[in-house]
Amino acid sequence: MFRPVGFALVTSLAAVAFAQSSTQPNSSRSASSPVQVVYYVDGSTLTTYNVNAQTLEPAQAGAITLPESVYPGIETSRDGRFIYYTAFENYSQQGSELWVYPTNASGVPQNSPIQTLNFTNLYSPLPDPTAPFLYALYIGPAGTDSTPYEIVRYSRNPKTGQLSDPVTEATYNLSYSVGGETCSLGILGYNPLGSELYDEVSCTAPYGSSSATYNERTVNAQNGALGPDQQIFSWTNSNGGGERVQFVRNLLFDYVSPDPSILESNYVDVYPVQPNTSTPLIQCTSSMQAVCGSYQLALAHPSARYVFMFDQNNLTEIDQANLSAKQFTATSSSIPYEVQQFSPDGRIAYGVNDVNGALDIEIYGFNASNAATTEGGSIQVPSDLDSWWAAERY
Repeated sequence: MFRPVGFALVTSLAAVAFAQSSTQPNSSRSASSPVQVVYYVDGSTLTTYNVNAQTLEPAQAGAITLPESVYPGIETSRDGRFIYYTAFENYSQQGSELWVYPTNASGVPQNSPIQTLNFTNLYSPLPDPTAPFLYALYIGPAGTDSTPYEIVRYSRNPKTGQLSDPVTEATYNLSYSVGGETCSLGILGYNPLGSELYDEVSCTAPYGSSSATYNERTVNAQNGALGPDQQIFSWTNSNGGGERVQFVRNLLFDYVSPDPSILESNYVDVYPVQPNTSTPLIQCTSSMQAVCGSYQLALAHPSARYVFMFDQNNLTEIDQANLSAKQFTATSSSIPYEVQQFSPDGRIAYGVNDVNGALDIEIYGFNASNAATTEGGSIQVPSDLDSWWAAERY
């Protein structure tokens, strides 16, 4: 169901997960309750839904026609007042552009963008949640043994949302080899204060081996300058093993799928976000919770207190990450769908239900104080290949 969103190694699910990891629920929000928003792109149409936070029922708020819609991507400003939309003109990923749309009080973008930027060779735009900047990746042409990457900073007008003055803040020269090791760069998000930017250098090599290094750079809130890379964490797997990392509220969740040849089960490690972290605060294996050894998808809740794990029985089990006890504790709560996204404030969990090639986004309320879930309505999306995003507007 997930496709490239401008950068071949980042799925829309991963992009959303990492973007939500930089959100600190219910802190520095406006006094009024934010409007919960769901966007989806079907063909050339972007449709906006509002979800009532009390009744959990959705209502269509508006729809616009997009200029391009191949491999669409959406990022919003933290308050949801601006949408940064990217797409390509064809499936060869040519003609990339970025459009800036202001939104109304329901989160619906205006019919026409207020700015269009040629975004060729630029990917993964991420607005800083607290400072007036946006960072994106530049990928240069591959050479005989390396590919140049850059992190580019744009100034972002907080009143209009428009971008200007691109500046290269960091440069990389990563391995590229036909039949050998090939590495790439990704921007993963920010810490809750927007003062640290996380990036990933991931590599693949022959025979299914892979590795990744995760770093942080300080963000100067006055001028947007980035500090030097400081390594936080790294992993290496061979023969088909792999790991996925999620940063949430100054914790690092590492979802591990070991090399199949060694016949080990999956597990989840939770680390503090600090330089060269290597000792987990919690390691959840199948002996601690059976689902830790068999999950198909796992996502940390924006509060960092829970992990939602989709199992082989098509059920998302909700476990508490208990740091003081150094263990995952089963709750009595679950959701009978694959939970793929959360509202930024963490009060809504969105599951998916494929229905004859279409997609129902199933809406569930979630109470982080006691892990209780409340079933709500659903949003019918025409195709299970359509991209969708959860956001909020306040």
